[in-house]
Order: sequence, then structure tokens, then C-alpha cells
Amino acid sequence: MRNATAVTAVVAFALVVPACGREEPASLPDPARTGAPVEITESPAPTVDPEAESGFTIGTAEVTVTGAVNASQAFPSLGLPALWVPPPGAFAMTWIGSGDRALTVGGVSFTAQQPTSPERVLTFTIPGPDGDLEFSSDAGECLVTISPALPDRMGGTFLCAAISGEAADGSTVMVSAQGAFTAE
Repeated sequence: MRNATAVTAVVAFALVVPACGREEPASLPDPARTGAPVEITESPAPTVDPEAESGFTIGTAEVTVTGAVNASQAFPSLGLPALWVPPPGAFAMTWIGSGDRALTVGGVSFTAQQPTSPERVLTFTIPGPDGDLEFSSDAGECLVTISPALPDRMGGTFLCAAISGEAADGSTVMVSAQGAFTAE
């Protein structure tokens, strides 16, 4: 019981001491009493527009697949517009390769490692033996890691133990995939 009283006294003292020696702020007149009109000012504009482009102009990505098909694809440029709002925000980043090949990561921004989901989607197109192969992950087939996740720079890696893709002829191809991406 003695310790509880001492703790209570210390907490009360800690709360009172900082207030000692301060002047009380001047109170504003109550508009209801004085009849003075209340001026309502417009809210300041937000400092970050979640719909705005990120300002990123450069970036690269790459993917390597193994299994039914063994292939690698580089994506040497960042597609524009590139939307990136650090967590919690939204993002839609696309890296462009040759032809119609691209790698896209998008959804709700995050940090660290997360499985793909309807809120975090990974897609990529790579060369196959008989044309391009398209892969999409939105159901946990891949683990995506984003780091760094900064306002002026982002990047990450991904690993897919087994992801199915579609060939140009409509057939299904199963591969393992890994890759990396950066943008600034």
C-alpha cells in the first residue's frame, strides 16, 4: 500500500511541476456571449496529394523464372506516371521491358514482406519459347518485400515458389520466380 501511495505522489508531482511558472494563456472571448461573429477560415491545402504522381522518373526491375520455362527479363525503365505514396497510401509502379513486356506492383503500399493479395498485386510478362508469358499474383503465390519505402525512393524484391502463367496460345505454365525493382 505504501508503494502505491508513493507512486501516486510521484505521478501527481510530475503532472503539476511542468505547469508551475507558466503564465496562463489569454482566453479568447466567447462569441456566444459577446455577439462577435465567428470567422471560419478555409482549411489549409493538404501537403501530400495521394492522386499525384510520385515524381519518380528512373527505375529498373528484373525477373528470373525457372521450372517449365527458364528465362530472365530486364525492365530498364520506369513507366510513367508512377504513383507512390509511402505507407499507408497507394501505389502503382510499372517497369517497362522490350516489346510489350512489363513488371507491375501495385495496391496498398506497405513495408517489409507481405504476400500478394487483392490489395497487393504483382504482374509480369517475360519471353517464352513460343511468345510472351504473362504471370499475375494476387492470392499469396508471391512474397513481396518493399524496402526502402521512402517518399523519394522505393524498391524491393519478390519471390514466387509456384506461380502459374498464361502462354500466348492460352496454355498454362507453372514456374518459380524471383526478382527485384527500384525507383527514384
